[in-house]
Amino acid sequence: MEVRYYDQGSGGVKEVSSRAVSPPTGSSRQAQEVDYVPAVEVTRGPLVESVHLAAIAVADSSGRIVSRLGGIDHVVYLRSCCKPFQSMAVVESGAAAKFGLTPKEIAVTAGSHSSEPAHVETVSGLLAKIGLGPEALQCGTHTPFSRAVAREYRRRGRPFTPLEHNCSGKHAGMLASAVSEGHAPSAYLERTHPVQQRILGIVSDLTGRMRDEIVLGVDGCSAPTMGVTLAEAARAFARLALPDRLDPRHRDSARTVVSAMKSEPLMVAGEGMLDTELTARGAHDLIAKRGAEGVQCLAFVREGTGYGVAAKVADGDNYRGRVALVAGILDQLGLMSGEEIASLKEMSRLTVASNRDARVGGVRPVFRLPKA
Repeated sequence: MEVRYYDQGSGGVKEVSSRAVSPPTGSSRQAQEVDYVPAVEVTRGPLVESVHLAAIAVADSSGRIVSRLGGIDHVVYLRSCCKPFQSMAVVESGAAAKFGLTPKEIAVTAGSHSSEPAHVETVSGLLAKIGLGPEALQCGTHTPFSRAVAREYRRRGRPFTPLEHNCSGKHAGMLASAVSEGHAPSAYLERTHPVQQRILGIVSDLTGRMRDEIVLGVDGCSAPTMGVTLAEAARAFARLALPDRLDPRHRDSARTVVSAMKSEPLMVAGEGMLDTELTARGAHDLIAKRGAEGVQCLAFVREGTGYGVAAKVADGDNYRGRVALVAGILDQLGLMSGEEIASLKEMSRLTVASNRDARVGGVRPVFRLPKA
């Protein structure tokens, strides 16, 4: 497999370096080229100071790639973009019906929350319904995504617990599935556990990738994370948007999860966060889900067809690079107007400022999505 790196200067786009890397362990696919292209520029004064490379796939619910940028046939980890499919597994296990999970509780299993009180209370309530406490969560701890929440915890000298982990809802959902079906909850993160095998099957069915070709790794929260191509991820999100052609089990669970995310968008991320604001807008039935290392997926419906977008910033930048990439995608796919995009709170990241808060540059998408 060859990874190519590009630069954009006065003479246009040109390859500046390349290197050979081994294909992912466990993948039986032939080595493929991994092409990331210049997609986001960071300016300071009159100069382009930095460039983020990216690749983007856009698919419809029939599986057809309708637009693409760069190479989309190399394997990337879905990271938290997998959560809607992991949430589908909670519904398909019967746990949602058995324990009477609310849309808010289902949405938090599909989200990457920012540890706001509503998030912590919802996860705690879900755990109480299945007869377990926070100690059952095996996601570990981290500083909350919400700076306000993190400051308040530090001010009060309150330690962060697994409940504040952005993945605690997902883990609570996995525990609910295990308890519902009578499986050992203590082993719910093992790859061979029935909970993880059900998730693997859903990801395989929606992406179209064979189960034994899905590359498995360990996510930051210690749960298995799954590697598929950007093209396959885009197809999965398109089918999530419009699941009419799926197996009836997946069709019903996809509708349940998407409905929950749209009715409770705060659970998808948090106050002022991009995924929450996009999912709350309602236009085109848009839902958004980000993942670590610069991965972002979108699902929407237009004129009776479901579409999915899967994008990856090559250097893993999950802040300015990813946000600018999303801004360009929303604009070029006609999902939002320029004024609407500018009103999204995370777009404030697209300003380069001095230490005295003076604007000295910006971050801008520079790619053009061609037809496939």
